[in-house]
Formats: sequence, C-alpha cells, structure tokens
Amino acid sequence: MRKFRRINAPLYLLLLCAGYCIAQTAAPDSSASISGRVTIGGKGAAGITIAATVSNPSGYDRTVAKITTDEEGNYRLTGLGAGLFTIIPIAQAFVVGADGKYKQPGLSVNANVGESITKIDFTLVRGGVITGRIKDEEGHPIIGERVNIVPNVNPDARRQMSIFDGTRNLTDDRGVYRVYGLAPGAYRVSVGQVASGEGAISIVGIFGSQYAKTFYPGVTDESKAAIIRVSEGTEATNIDIIPGKPARGFSVSGRVVDAESGQPVVNALVGYSSFSEANERLGGMSLTGNLTDASGKFRLEGLQPGHYAAFSLGVGNENSSYSDPTPFDVAENDVTGIEIKVRRGATINGVAVIENNSDPVVAALLQTVVLSASVITSGTGVPSFSRGKINPDGSFKFAGLAPGKAQISAEGFPTMPKGLELVRTELNGLDQQEGIEVTASAHITGVQLVFVYGTGSIRGEVKIEGGVLPETTKFQSFIRAGAGDTRRFNRVIDVDARGHFVAENIPPGTYELSLHALTASGSAVPTVEPITRTITVANGVETRVILVVNLAAKQSRPE
Repeated sequence: MRKFRRINAPLYLLLLCAGYCIAQTAAPDSSASISGRVTIGGKGAAGITIAATVSNPSGYDRTVAKITTDEEGNYRLTGLGAGLFTIIPIAQAFVVGADGKYKQPGLSVNANVGESITKIDFTLVRGGVITGRIKDEEGHPIIGERVNIVPNVNPDARRQMSIFDGTRNLTDDRGVYRVYGLAPGAYRVSVGQVASGEGAISIVGIFGSQYAKTFYPGVTDESKAAIIRVSEGTEATNIDIIPGKPARGFSVSGRVVDAESGQPVVNALVGYSSFSEANERLGGMSLTGNLTDASGKFRLEGLQPGHYAAFSLGVGNENSSYSDPTPFDVAENDVTGIEIKVRRGATINGVAVIENNSDPVVAALLQTVVLSASVITSGTGVPSFSRGKINPDGSFKFAGLAPGKAQISAEGFPTMPKGLELVRTELNGLDQQEGIEVTASAHITGVQLVFVYGTGSIRGEVKIEGGVLPETTKFQSFIRAGAGDTRRFNRVIDVDARGHFVAENIPPGTYELSLHALTASGSAVPTVEPITRTITVANGVETRVILVVNLAAKQSRPE
C-alpha cells in the first residue's frame, strides 16, 4: 500500500493563497517593438543576429530578445516591455561603422509601453585582424597564453584591460593567436602580467601568467611599445612576442600581532603594496589570499626587488580592527621578521531614516539596504572598509575603521530598492559632505543617514536644429539637486540613439537637468554648449521635457 504524507492545512492554504495572488498579479506590458535594417556594402545583410539586452545590476548584460535578419536585412524585435535596451548586431568578423568611421557596437533605445520603434539601422564593415605567434626564449610555442590587445587611447591609464575575453585571444598549440573583428584604430599588443604590487588592486593567482608583462616588439617598457594600426578589412601579421620569464623572486615572512597585547592574530588576510619613498605613498594593492596561521605567521612568495609595505585587512562583516603598513625592502635575499601590528578600529553608530515618507511598507525597504563605510587615509595609511546593515529599528553600526575621513554609501543586493536614495549624512544634526572625521579608536555616535523615497519620473527628448552633428556624437544628461537643496542627489542618464531619455523613481523636489554633447572618446563637443533646465518632480507624475540643441547659435556668436 502506498503511503501519502499529510499536508499541513495552514501551509496548504498559504501555498494556495500564494498561487492565487501570483495568478492575479498583472503581467508587465510586453507590447513594444524595435525594428530596423542591417546593411553591408549598401546591401541588405541576411542572417545577422540582432539582440536586445538590458543592463543587469550584477554588472553584466542580459539578453531579453533575439532574432536574425531576413533576406533584405530587416529585423523586428517584439515582446519588449518599457525600459532602456541596447540593440546589438552580432557578426563576429564585422564591426559597426559608416563612412570609414567606427561607431559603438550597439545602440541604446528607450522604449515606452506599447511603442513601435523603427529605423534602428546598422551599417557593418569588415573588422581588422591582428595575428602573430608567442614563443619562449628557446623558440618553443607558448600554448594557451592570453594576448592583450588594448586600444591606444591613454598610455598612462592605471588600469588597462584586453578588449576581448574568452578564447578568441588565446594562443593555440602552435603559439599562434589571431584576433579578428577589430574596429579601425591603433592598438598595443602584450602578453604576461605586471610585477606584483604595481597598478591597481590585484588578486595573486587570478588571470595570471608565468611570464613578465611584455609588449610588442619585445619590450617591457609600455612607453616603448609599437603601435599597431588596423583599418577596415586589413590584417596586421607577424606581431610576434617572446616574453621574458620573470625571476623566481624572493619570499617575505613575518607575523601579524595585536598592537596592544602583542598576541598573534589568527586568520588575518595579508596583502602588500609597492611603496614610493619620494611621496611616501602606497601603490596598487596585491592580495595573496593567504591567512595567518595559529601563531599569526604569514609568508609571501615571488616578490621582485623593490620597496614595499605589508598590511593586514579585516575579513568579514564582524571585523573590528585595521593595521598599520609595515615598509620593507627586497634586494638580493629573502626577507624575514616582518611584524604587522593590528589596532582596534573606530566605531560609528547611528540611525537611518526616510525623511519624506512615513509609510511602514516603505520604511521596511531600509532593511534591504547594505551600508558601506570607506576611510580614505592620508600618506602611507591602508584604506579601511566596513560593511553594515540597517536593523528593524533603523539602527546601524560600523567597526574596525582606521583614522581618516569616513564616507558612507548605500547599496542593495542585487540593487538598491527602487525609489530609495541616500541623500545626506549628518553628525549631531550637521551635514557631513566631506565625510565624518574618524580618530584612532573613537566611538562615534549621533550619526543619521537621511534617505528619501520617490516615484516621480522624467521623460525627455533631444532635438537638433541649425546643423548636423557627427554620427559618433553622443549625449548624456545629468540630474542633480537644485540650488539651495542640501540633498546629495546626482544621477547620470544616457540619451539613446533617437535622442530620448528616461529617469525613473526620482524623489519629489526641484532639480537641475543638464545636457552635454560628447565625442566618441568622451570629451565635450566644442561646437555644442551644455543646456541646463530647472524642473520640478512630483511623486507618481511623469515630467516631460524637450531640450533643443541649436548648432547655429554658437557658430554665429562672436568670439
């Protein structure tokens, strides 16, 4: 005889109610559509995949619709809701361009409920290719090595990234790489990784290489790297690199101890940075992932000769300490006896409030907010961080903060609740625009985080008169709190390919709306003056605005 489990009656009713409630919830309107045409050489391009993506709070784009072009190159994406979409043609060997000028690979489009958007067209041109071979000093092929191809736009940038991820820029079993689909322009090609302690924050062992950073044609100095230029449909060949294998390096060992008691600190995360004696500042942070043992001991491997500073970072939300940096030099031998002192950090206690809304349902949103306090230290101080949550009574606490200026920010997981904004940080009733001053081991109370809640929106359109702008021009709009408003409200709004923009979930108030024309590199277009308007936003109301850019106005104005 089969046995059946008895279902708990209240649970059954709860599930039944939940299913009923879900069934009764109105589905979002998905009646918008976006259409256009893709051409190559003036002719319709068949079989090109067109995707519509939306930005994901987790930091990547999510595809919500996809279709291929018909025999005439036409496409139509349907079933779209209201929102901002990026429309992208996917043709790996081609790039988006017109009249020999490269354009952004996708076009942003703001769709309204039920809107039928047309003429989102793309002209594709064949991209360029860079290919070569990566060999070691004995002439053997280096297999599976990542080749970095970076646009030559800012040689001094602190953080450079390869323009491709995945397998396209990995060497094969012959050491050969071939990167295609490159937009016309100038590039630098390199393999390997920079020495530890240089540049921005790095995590040792992730995306690493056993070879030293080497640029084509075989130099380690980035300023001496050759510039590779590609144009539409061209191929740069024999871009070969023989990377230098770095020396094994030296080890650095020591202990992490409590500054007051001298007792060892267990499970402390140890990192290090390059150290400049000229300005007494730390360089990029390198985190090894190694924790101190039961005796507080640690060991760092593979450091090249140079000036460094070691430090400890607190692990977890319950951290209550910070460390002083301990400078040391690596010359021709391993380094031992390094002692990192950990000190009890300062605490910040306060309460979070919503100043313009007393609805308990809205107040409950505060409990979904994640708070962060970051202290920017001066000189050789190690940056200090702490995270906290807002309790049901509105209270919060940060711990383990180093001396310096503490800036408090709010975020959500995966994103902030819609309509909720942190606009002011107060200490004993005074606005702390520059941050809260934190002294050693201080216990700071009387902090109030002021949030506002809003359901207003702005829907705008940009119109061009008196001339034509280059196709690569893009517009960006900024919304900030109006004159005399102490709220720290700043929001950047992208203007889509049609000149439309939308900002939602804005708290009620008076704001300054500005519009700026930018080149493809992000600099201001000299022939277009910024436009500024004062607008008023109310909850539940969509404020419409038209911004007219008169190109003839500035051209006719005497210098």
